[in-house]
Amino acid sequence: MAKVIFMHFDENLDGVYDAKIGEPMVRLAKDKGILLGSSYTDYKECLLSVEHLTNEEPTSYMEDEELDILVELGAITAEEAVQCQQYTISPRVRVAPMMLIKGDVLVKPYKLK
Repeated sequence: MAKVIFMHFDENLDGVYDAKIGEPMVRLAKDKGILLGSSYTDYKECLLSVEHLTNEEPTSYMEDEELDILVELGAITAEEAVQCQQYTISPRVRVAPMMLIKGDVLVKPYKLK
C-alpha cells in the first residue's frame, strides 16, 4: 500500500488516503470524490505537482507520450524529458490520467505559468 496526500483540491476532502500500488491516480481521486482537473481530455487542466515522500520512485515510468505533452505544454523542458527517459524517473509534474501510484506521494494542482 501507498499513502497519497491530496492538498489544495478540496478543503473538505484533502487528506491522506491509502492506495494500491499500480492504481491509477484518477481512480483513487474519483473514488474519494476529488476532482483532479476540469477535464481529463484537456491535459493542461489536469496537471499535478507531485512530491516524493520516500527515496523510491513513487509514480509510474513515464511513456514518451506523457513526456511529449509536458514539454509541449511548457511544464518541463526537453532536457528534463531526456533525463526522465535516461534515468527512468518522473518529473515533479504529471498528467493525472497517465499517472499510476507506485509509492507515497504528495499531490497538488499544477498551474502552467
